[in-house]
Amino acid sequence: GPEFEGVPESWMSYLAVDDVDARLETAKAAGAKVMREPFDVPGVGRIAIIKEPGGAGIGWITPVSDE
Repeated sequence: GPEFEGVPESWMSYLAVDDVDARLETAKAAGAKVMREPFDVPGVGRIAIIKEPGGAGIGWITPVSDE
């Protein structure tokens, strides 16, 4: 859909991180570009998609807690 405009067609790997929002700020300070700002997926977690300084795209997710 239009919310993924700018995300190139490819395989997308997702890495689990402890805090998507905090990690995103650190990544941006290191030169990463935001491809999709953080968003929540009910029952799944909070996700952001970035382009690393070298050009690779990757998704980060803070999964919902099982607690």
